[in-house]
Amino acid sequence: MSVTKIENTSDLDAFLKSKDILVIHFYAPWAEQCTQMNELIDDLSTKDSYKGIKFAKVEAEEAPELSIKYKVSAVPEIIFVKNSDVIDRVTGAHPAVLGEKLKKYLTQPVESTLTKTKPLSGDERLKQLINQAKCMLFMKGNPQAPRCGFSRTITGILDGLNIDYQTFDILEDNDVREGLKKFSNWPTYPQLYLDGELLGGLDIVKEMKENGELEEMLPKKS
Repeated sequence: MSVTKIENTSDLDAFLKSKDILVIHFYAPWAEQCTQMNELIDDLSTKDSYKGIKFAKVEAEEAPELSIKYKVSAVPEIIFVKNSDVIDRVTGAHPAVLGEKLKKYLTQPVESTLTKTKPLSGDERLKQLINQAKCMLFMKGNPQAPRCGFSRTITGILDGLNIDYQTFDILEDNDVREGLKKFSNWPTYPQLYLDGELLGGLDIVKEMKENGELEEMLPKKS
């Protein structure tokens, strides 16, 4: 079965009529990790072992009303839906985690998992966002359109070193913007994280670049 392309609310409503377990991938075409997850989902949708699951994809930036509906603040984000209820999600490019959850919902009743699924607390959501990529930058705007000089400078440094990183626009989510300041005890932006740990802001990144540490530590684009 092919992967359904959802572009608007009408497409979503039609897809949600299915009684199967639904897996919806929110992606951005410019993100390499999203491309990888789309390819994986395309492959899974053809396998007989996943006949009880229907797959769909949504280009998050082209369907903001759907991203808001499902609280998608970063991509890739994969949500599991049953009877119009979100029962689980995978944030970031984690094929193994996706595979485990697919097997779980194919082998046990969804009703039993629904009672165990709890909303993420503020700190849990921040941890999830911080760990969605090995190198994660929380900034104002995005690398294509930074919305402050500090963010423009730090993305210029990372791009100049060919660093493989993902970003989160803190201007789009005030809970993240204010919560991350307290969570990491760092009052300003941008903030750069490696393997879930805060490296620092622009001044520290500049200093690490000058002494050669930054290029050695951060992952490079293939």
